[in-house]
Amino acid sequence: MAQPTVAASKAAASAAAPAVVKAVSVELTQFKVVKDAKGVEQLVAAPSVMPGDVIEYKVTYKNTSTKSVGGLVADLPIPEGLEYLPKSAKPGAALVKAAAKDGEYAAEPLMRKLPGNKSEPVPYNEYRALRWSLGELPAGGVAAVTARAKVEAVVPTPPKTAPASVPSSAVTVKPASAAR
Repeated sequence: MAQPTVAASKAAASAAAPAVVKAVSVELTQFKVVKDAKGVEQLVAAPSVMPGDVIEYKVTYKNTSTKSVGGLVADLPIPEGLEYLPKSAKPGAALVKAAAKDGEYAAEPLMRKLPGNKSEPVPYNEYRALRWSLGELPAGGVAAVTARAKVEAVVPTPPKTAPASVPSSAVTVKPASAAR
């Protein structure tokens, strides 16, 4: 899965981009959602998944600096082969937007325009990204976002040519669309 990203306000990014990159650490975890004998949901380790499995992604952002980071925007890609589960993004409501392949973010359910000035909902298996506008993350603060998806098909990952560790460049800082 593509790595989640972090965006910070224009002022913070342009004034101290290297410091902001180091200021926010990002951890992505994946769990399989299963029900126990009593029907209670549990999250279990998911080193591999099969079609029909429901997985929950959790991205945790931690401000490791002594200054607050403004304009925090969290992006979570949804890979091919997964169907986003409606309204499972948390925190939800006004903080999260979704996008299909066109990359245009809007509140769910996404709608697409059809000929004749008509529209229809975009199927959830076509959602490819979620974006949360989290705002300010205080010094030492932690914020987390989660979303669930159902595995439709297991898409093989290309062979790795680099070391197994995630490079530090996988976390990016970019200006948010609206400066504070």
